Amino acid sequence: MKYLLILGMALTLSSCLKYGLEENLPKFKEALITEVFMEYRFEDPTATSGGSPVVRNVTLTLSQKQFKRKENTAGATLDSLIFNVTVPAASGSFTAAEKAKVSKSRLVFMTNISPAATMEPLEGAPMPGIPGDFSQPRKYKITAANGDSRVWVVRIANFTN
Repeated sequence: MKYLLILGMALTLSSCLKYGLEENLPKFKEALITEVFMEYRFEDPTATSGGSPVVRNVTLTLSQKQFKRKENTAGATLDSLIFNVTVPAASGSFTAAEKAKVSKSRLVFMTNISPAATMEPLEGAPMPGIPGDFSQPRKYKITAANGDSRVWVVRIANFTN
């Protein structure tokens, strides 16, 4: 009796999970960058955790964000995200000496993208969430759930430290 009960539960639960999923779920077609964030990470020389240095982060202020789309002469679409970056004032463990080290070449880029989309760095662009060099424009390929993709150029217009 116990085995029949387990078999019956397994059959009813598995059929619910498979029935009609492809038909009912939308395939999102957007391949957009919807928001962008940047931060600077550093080791706090005054703090340790279990003998290891503590890594702190400072959120950078982004302003005048411009999402642009235009076609080039070959008819391809060029999407770009252009913004200004301002480093906040020194405070606490983020000392003036640490602030002086902040540059475009040591920033962490994070972003929100369209639902169910994926993001791929191109041409040496750093992975989102990993410190990298943004001293030059960086390219990211966003692929929508339906397979459509767009290449985005991310560029810092002005950097104020």
